[in-house]
Amino acid sequence: MAANRNQVIASAAGTLEILEALGDAPGPVTLGHVVGATGRPKGTVHRMLSTLVHTGFARQDPASGRYSLTLKAWRIGSATLRDLDLVKIALPVLDKLVEEAGETVHLAVLDPSGTAVYVARVESARSVRVQTRLGQMNPTWCTATGRAMLAFHPEVAELVLERPLERRTPKTVTDRRRIRESLAEVRAQGYAVTLAENHPEIGGIAAPVRDHAGEVVAACGIGVPAFRMDAAYIQREIPLVLRAAARISAALGYSEHSFRSTAHAA
Repeated sequence: MAANRNQVIASAAGTLEILEALGDAPGPVTLGHVVGATGRPKGTVHRMLSTLVHTGFARQDPASGRYSLTLKAWRIGSATLRDLDLVKIALPVLDKLVEEAGETVHLAVLDPSGTAVYVARVESARSVRVQTRLGQMNPTWCTATGRAMLAFHPEVAELVLERPLERRTPKTVTDRRRIRESLAEVRAQGYAVTLAENHPEIGGIAAPVRDHAGEVVAACGIGVPAFRMDAAYIQREIPLVLRAAARISAALGYSEHSFRSTAHAA
């Protein structure tokens, strides 16, 4: 019986991995893509995909044979987003930041696994802009929203830095000492800036969002095409991002004066 229970758990875990692979994909993907993303045997992946199609969580295009998620999968995820007061509170501030900065704006939260997850997004009206998806998971150590949160969660930071760090672009920093120095800078200055570290054509500016207890619970940031991110641009946009993050934090009950007084007393 124990062996059967372990087999069922392994099967469920594998199916969830396939759901994640489909969710991370930029569009419909082949069986081979899912096999490569999960590292599981082709026959096993095919059976699990067939199960997801049969239960309505995925669909297979009759013409191309490619797989993608359905709205049934989205409904489950969106139920969690509906319950996030953080998103409801932040959206008016994000709308204002888009007007001020003219760039696509994100609100991200830190997953315990060490990844950053976009829970809100407002797109810029510019013809050339950063395009992302709600629920998209990004690395934390080479993105602005990720570093803005990772800097204030040392346990998660160490968990992330214990893993192999992929050189995603020629500008990706993989030296752990330099990353720790960058996180220290974020803590000191209150914002993070990255340029072409996660994607060669994208940069970002982000600041942490705190709750009533002073805990960093999210990051507010803008995604910027790399060709627009010169020094003057960065200095112009930083105050806008800081102000937006401060507004969301204040709406969550955060008071810098109260937080400093509490921290001093402790």
